[in-house]
Amino acid sequence: MHILYLQQNLVLPGEAGNTRCFEFARQWVAAGHRVTCIAGKAAPDCATEIREGVTIRWLSVAYSHNMAFWRRGASFLAFMHHAYSLAIAEREVDAVLAYSAPLSVGELGRWVAARLRVPFFFEVADVWPDVPIGMGLIRNRLLQTLLWQRARGMYKAATHIFAFSEGMKAQIAAHGVHAAKISVIYNGVKIPKDPVFPPRASQGRIEVLYAGTVGMANDLTQLVQAAAYLQAQGHFHLHFTVVGSGNDWKRVKAFAEEEGVQQLTFLPEVSRDAAVALMEQAHIGVVCFAPFPVLEANGSSKFCDYLAAGLPVVLNYEGWQAAYLRRYTCGLASPQGDIGAFAAHLLALSTGATMRETFGRNGRQLAARVFDRAQLAAAMLDVIRCTMPQKNAP
Repeated sequence: MHILYLQQNLVLPGEAGNTRCFEFARQWVAAGHRVTCIAGKAAPDCATEIREGVTIRWLSVAYSHNMAFWRRGASFLAFMHHAYSLAIAEREVDAVLAYSAPLSVGELGRWVAARLRVPFFFEVADVWPDVPIGMGLIRNRLLQTLLWQRARGMYKAATHIFAFSEGMKAQIAAHGVHAAKISVIYNGVKIPKDPVFPPRASQGRIEVLYAGTVGMANDLTQLVQAAAYLQAQGHFHLHFTVVGSGNDWKRVKAFAEEEGVQQLTFLPEVSRDAAVALMEQAHIGVVCFAPFPVLEANGSSKFCDYLAAGLPVVLNYEGWQAAYLRRYTCGLASPQGDIGAFAAHLLALSTGATMRETFGRNGRQLAARVFDRAQLAAAMLDVIRCTMPQKNAP
């Protein structure tokens, strides 16, 4: 089977960001299938690269989380325009798989699949336009209606939809999509064959780590507020590290300076391997999102990364991840917007070495059992094969 994979922001091993799509693609190639990815990067236009059997066709369309909103929109439209011509030139394609966000890649996948007359599979990492509308970023009623219509058209056209979480599945189903047409394939994490977990020496200092996008949806001012609250209470043994990049990085850093938080370090975005090294040195992993109910359905990769690294996880929201933390006793979650509860959970874990060890061990087991990307990639491939029209099945 030849899968044409459309992913505007493809991340390769050794680079900063989420490598899920490439990890899935190379596993499908190892299983005997052919995968061609069309992706955007600041690279020579239409350059072709073969990495671990995966054919990657690069388009010279730059994208970054640091871009202003209008520049990101322009990048999305440019990718759609150039990728369409490249995609319909592919031969012997059996299925089109489009990774969204942004929503524009889903639209691209729909068009390409229709032109090639093959099934269209839709992988949803962020439910658009639910997220920007739910955050109040898109308030124009006419624009909202137009985006709803486009999204519903894509869901209807898709042979099958893959959601990153149960919450996302529910959001998509609310658009009138039958639940049987949606499968949950978690973001997941690569589980090493022989994991090594070095002891985390605290020496009286507890490292709290946030590793990932520093964007408006994350609103890390809440983490800064929690750190300021704990500092004001005299708890100087907690040290906070924020590593990443995004369009909210400057604002969050300026806010931390205004609040006078001393025990807080900002580091630039690093490669996946470097991020894992930081997790191995930390004691607590934090996932933070702005206080909007729509964001509780998120499929954050850092959640799975922390679990696999043996880090107890602290969330500043409820939702499906919080349910997993409680069920498997591997972390703590507080209600959205409750900075006091958020800080209290950080303090409780910072002073409970036994709790941290227990949570970390349980989290590793959960990651291997539920969030292993090798298992998730195989499950996704099985769904694609089983839902392909019989005439296109391998």
